[in-house]
Amino acid sequence: MGSDSASQLASARLKGKIIEAEIKVSVDPGQPLPLGCALYAIEDEQQVWLCAYYGVNRSVFDFLPQKGSTVDEESLGIVFHTKEAVPRGQYAPSVWEAFKKEHLMSYTRHE
Repeated sequence: MGSDSASQLASARLKGKIIEAEIKVSVDPGQPLPLGCALYAIEDEQQVWLCAYYGVNRSVFDFLPQKGSTVDEESLGIVFHTKEAVPRGQYAPSVWEAFKKEHLMSYTRHE
């Protein structure tokens, strides 16, 4: 049953306000396209969703939602690769920092 609830949460339509955002675009001479990484903490009525988007489509980078925006996943235009629900009472800055540390991606420099 635990995995069923987790899959139901992951497939739930996300709608709320972005309370934290970390957006990074990195380039590497060895890669044909830049890598965009956008991490979000999105608060809805019941929980805070920690979400990660990764992509190489440059046309999306300028339109990634920013902190303070209200989003509806159905019309967002991007698909999150990771979605984790955290109950409101358990969300804290340390939870956001741990999520960023685990999910922030960028190209590393080749020496």
